[in-house]
Amino acid sequence: MTGDPWDPVVAAADAVRADAAARDPWLRDLPVVGIGWATVELDRAAGDLVAIGTFTPAARDETLGAAARRTRRGDRTRPTAVLLEPDTEGRLAAALARFGEGVRAVYLGTLDRADVDDTPNLGPSRPGPLGPARLVIGRPPWGPHVLVLAGVTRHRRDG
Repeated sequence: MTGDPWDPVVAAADAVRADAAARDPWLRDLPVVGIGWATVELDRAAGDLVAIGTFTPAARDETLGAAARRTRRGDRTRPTAVLLEPDTEGRLAAALARFGEGVRAVYLGTLDRADVDDTPNLGPSRPGPLGPARLVIGRPPWGPHVLVLAGVTRHRRDG
């Protein structure tokens, strides 16, 4: 295989952001800081995606109702990979049932908390694998889901 195996996943995330920005133009310039890959089994998916990096346990995504693992690649210019396994019958479970495994969540970052605090079409802040995040409301309930992390513009380091 030639090229970075993460490239098609990043392209899919960029397409999700572009689609969301068609409705909410302020999302257009926010960087993709994380990409959520929905799976039915975290251990298997971590093995299948080992070329992307080593996955370690992460905080549960309270918005999507999912257990999570994340990886930090050596290349800090790329988004963090987040594996998400639904543990409730919520948003992510619906996306997984409808479309199968794949990119089902895109985490965008913004430095200015006012960007998200004053935006009416965002849900409440809830804990997640990359930090507190707010769901962009008005997207199809089966996803892909777009979440905004306030105070994050760069890819976070593990730890």
